[in-house]
Amino acid sequence: MSIHPDRTPSRGYPAPGPQSPGAGQLIGNAYCTGWQQVQAARYDVIVIGTGPAGVAFIERTLARNPHAAILVLERGGYWLPAHVQTLPAAFRAIAGDATTYPWTRSAAMATDARLVQAGMVPMLGGRSTCWHGWCTAPRPDQLRGWPQSLVERTRHPGFWDDPRAFLHVTGADRIDDSVYGSLQRQLDIRLRDNFQRCVPSALDAGAAPLAVQHAERPGAGFHKFSTVGTLLGLQQRQKALAAQGQACELHIVDRCTVDLLLHDGDGRVTTLETGCGPIRVGDAKIVLAMGAIPSATLLMNAFGALLPHAGKRYTGHLMSRVTARVKRSAFREAGALELGAHVLHGRADNGLQYQVQVSAFASRDPVRDAATIAAEAPDAVPSLAQLQESEHWVLFVCTALGEIGEENCENWMRLDGGADPATNITLQLQAGPMETALWDVMDDAICQTMVALAGRDAAAPAAVEYWIDEGSSGCWQGVRPPRRQVRSHLVVDEASPLWIGEDPSSSVVGLDYRPHGVRNVYVTGAALFPTAGAWNPTLAVCGLAQDLADRIG
Repeated sequence: MSIHPDRTPSRGYPAPGPQSPGAGQLIGNAYCTGWQQVQAARYDVIVIGTGPAGVAFIERTLARNPHAAILVLERGGYWLPAHVQTLPAAFRAIAGDATTYPWTRSAAMATDARLVQAGMVPMLGGRSTCWHGWCTAPRPDQLRGWPQSLVERTRHPGFWDDPRAFLHVTGADRIDDSVYGSLQRQLDIRLRDNFQRCVPSALDAGAAPLAVQHAERPGAGFHKFSTVGTLLGLQQRQKALAAQGQACELHIVDRCTVDLLLHDGDGRVTTLETGCGPIRVGDAKIVLAMGAIPSATLLMNAFGALLPHAGKRYTGHLMSRVTARVKRSAFREAGALELGAHVLHGRADNGLQYQVQVSAFASRDPVRDAATIAAEAPDAVPSLAQLQESEHWVLFVCTALGEIGEENCENWMRLDGGADPATNITLQLQAGPMETALWDVMDDAICQTMVALAGRDAAAPAAVEYWIDEGSSGCWQGVRPPRRQVRSHLVVDEASPLWIGEDPSSSVVGLDYRPHGVRNVYVTGAALFPTAGAWNPTLAVCGLAQDLADRIG
């Protein structure tokens, strides 16, 4: 928890003032609430987590009722004021060091499948400080296995518009930025005209929707969204309104891990055991918005016998990545520096879905343009060596996400009896026959998408070269790379351990977002997803969080 020293220092009289105000201390002074005040207060809602789900819920709740008394608990501290891509390039050196893994992988997952679950970012803002920003909205037919009543909610006017507004989403073809221009438009046309002929498994394609509009300066161009500024802005707004008697202050406590939910045996949580001390819940509603695995861990520790299905589903996305290039001469009037972002959705014959995310780069002076490319890239960036070898080419980094199905009983999350209740969970995930078949279709779709983008006429595309790894180096060749090179061992966008449904015998959380049999705890985030689909989860996560706010507000 941040420490709050005397806010009226001596200013050098009659003695020297404090000499080392750290960043955490300054943030604590400006935005966080002291522990004694928290323990004395009564709250309407206690939100655990400061990522997109938690902040979308808070923003929606306060928009409906500025007098709502909300406490926000964050296990980590302050580390970045905004998305890392909006900061000077030197800040990217620390991004990987913020990742933690509050779980144990099973031997089968770690050694046989050799899969690694992407880690958490236990800091203010969580993964939103370093995410890629893609915000695709699933169509109703892509919500396979979701309760029909929930699918119908997504059809309501505004269901997707509201989370888009919260995340400041815009299409890559609408970015007010000289870097996204002629190349983006040409690729839009080619993909639209060619994808059905070139990619047999594709369903639709177009310009990528990205969370990159500036919240306070809409015309400022490319600016990736992070929840940090939104949350702290809400805190300051509530504080100002509260001083006028028009609202309740928003209380934030950082560096506060919630270890246990203590309950009365009848499904009502009475106390939060935290690393800072106990919090009496009273009449407050508790909203779990801390990520799929931590939310499951907390609920399984508290209500294991009451929630027998918790952790029996473990889905997410498998990933492949290909780097390719096409000569500049295949494109008209591409500028000295241009970028593009496009997305293609598809489905294998077995029903599992995939999504191909295409980032395009054209730079005649990669050294000069390196900082701009790093700041405005929608996804992974080619290496400087690849860019320098391709001044007369357009480079493409294609990342594909493939759905991990929900029916594999060998994929699970289970408590393991460890002493630390924040980490006493073991994960097991393996790609079964259905995922393996999807992976083949998805890898083919990446290269087929490149053909669609390579020429105005799909029947006569320009030549495509692919980067082939050769140990510590590589080379460009006219043949597609082997599958072992393009397939990642990383599992991303984990989902489903607390999936939502009507029937307690076949789901964990009810349609009111409460775990079956639990009275004052609500779940939001990708833990709810019955199936993961292949679309990026953040927009859906925020849409469900806003729906929850509407229902309990």
